[in-house]
Amino acid sequence: MNFKNYAYIIFFSFQVFTVAQDAKARFEMMNTIRRDKLDLVLPGAMRDNNIDVWIHVIRRGDPDPMELDFGVNMGHIIFTDNGGDRIERALFGNRFAEVADESIYDVFGNDDEITDYIAKRDPKTIAVNMSDWITVADGLSHTNYLNLINILGKKYSNRLVSSENVVTDFQVRRVQSEIIAFANICEIQRRVMEEALKMIRPGITTREQIGWLAQDELSKSGIYPSLFGAPMPGILYFGSDNKTGVVHREGSGPEYRFQRGDFISWDLGVHYMNYGTDYKRNAYILNDGETQPPQGLIHAWNRGQDARKIIRKNIKVGRNARETLASCAKALEDAGYVYTPFTDFFEKDKKLIESLGKSKKSGFSIDCHTVGNTGNSEISVGPSFAPFRDISANGYSGRGHLIIRENNLFAFEYMIHTWIPEWGRRVSINFEDNAIVTSKGVEFLYPVNEKIILIP
Repeated sequence: MNFKNYAYIIFFSFQVFTVAQDAKARFEMMNTIRRDKLDLVLPGAMRDNNIDVWIHVIRRGDPDPMELDFGVNMGHIIFTDNGGDRIERALFGNRFAEVADESIYDVFGNDDEITDYIAKRDPKTIAVNMSDWITVADGLSHTNYLNLINILGKKYSNRLVSSENVVTDFQVRRVQSEIIAFANICEIQRRVMEEALKMIRPGITTREQIGWLAQDELSKSGIYPSLFGAPMPGILYFGSDNKTGVVHREGSGPEYRFQRGDFISWDLGVHYMNYGTDYKRNAYILNDGETQPPQGLIHAWNRGQDARKIIRKNIKVGRNARETLASCAKALEDAGYVYTPFTDFFEKDKKLIESLGKSKKSGFSIDCHTVGNTGNSEISVGPSFAPFRDISANGYSGRGHLIIRENNLFAFEYMIHTWIPEWGRRVSINFEDNAIVTSKGVEFLYPVNEKIILIP
């Protein structure tokens, strides 16, 4: 064997070893998170919602949103509050189940033992995973529901309630290990996105190429986009030159080649273990002879940065999402911004933006929504302060009544629209980064997009 081949084998073996160790580390981290959540969060989540027993049913072959939370892919998972510091944890019907960490469960049995198990504990309220409000708490199929009714009998079947509130509190109350995991993927994603944007070559690089490049880089860390296909940067506005003027480029296809003067907004969400992100990066491709963006765009950007500081001061633990939205909106209005609350993101909202015309005042809308676990916005649970996310408006599940808890992860998202003279139009810039709310206020988990990323 020559040295070159030998060296290749060593290098390949090292890569395989590194991947294997990373997989083992992810497995161990998830088990650490599960133990901490069940030990430290579960008792409060059940007791604050007056739940004596929580039954979560998972059917094999029907993936459930809570599989990674509990480390089980099938069976009847039953949590019982018997008093004391610890919630009893049982798994029934686990003969063919895959269990990530059996040590976190106290009782194992078959489905035919559930009737006696529940009768001995005589719960007054039994939460089960069925909900018309949130998807993550609605994994119980009709067949499994009928089976559960048969197992529990009439007495205990009449005590069933939705697990939507206990699921919400269980997920949004974060332990340090999952905050660390979430922050890590946010930082990896940030580096990949910013480096990918800097690789754009005007007139050559396409939206699709950058999307696939980012996906390939993320996959090396076991991270994948939340949507199938290439997560491509969006083109908001294109300012070509003084002769041809400004051409609106929003919604250009994947084959579109980036041009000088493009203002880019890239929205990307990724998945890693049980966690999902959702944030943006904004960039501008300098025109020939430019060393910075047009002054109008710089002014619009600065208005957005000022707004972030104002919103940040008005997000606090212990207040519900609806109250938080009202507080943020009033503070921005007091600072001279005009509230133009988005409700549909289509014609109605476009008219709101255009209604201010050439006014020097900036309009704003707020869409601070839940994020953290796999999926976000309407999929993940937690408080969301946005007009269209409250009271089931436009078909979305209402989140305005939910209290912001300590260590709440959320997407710090808002839109500021400002008149840009050089472009002859009012431009709406979407600012979005992921953050956490602690007793000290809003804290960022990685460097936010404070400056427009410049592409030469």
